[in-house]
Amino acid sequence: MSANPKTRRQRPCPDCGAALIRRSSNSEHLLLSKTLLVCKSAVCGATFTGIDEITHRLSPPSQPNTDIQLPYAPSAVRRGVLLALGLSTENEQPISLIPNFGELESRP
Repeated sequence: MSANPKTRRQRPCPDCGAALIRRSSNSEHLLLSKTLLVCKSAVCGATFTGIDEITHRLSPPSQPNTDIQLPYAPSAVRRGVLLALGLSTENEQPISLIPNFGELESRP
């Protein structure tokens, strides 16, 4: 156990930037829950609803639930292939799906 506890970063209110407080969360499915969020600022007072969804596996479970079928995230698949080939995974950078237009403009 570390000496420094992890600080939990709260999601900011999209309207005023104050922290959002999770008021309730209702499980709709093993992989999906609906969440009610309230802005901490009494002046703003905005409320929101959202969805928390588990979409991909990052590592295999020790006791998989046969009722769910989750794909592995592309980064986890790539890491597994590199390890199987005996290649280093230390300098892996996440693949960005958003093009860097500055790089495109600098090409001859």
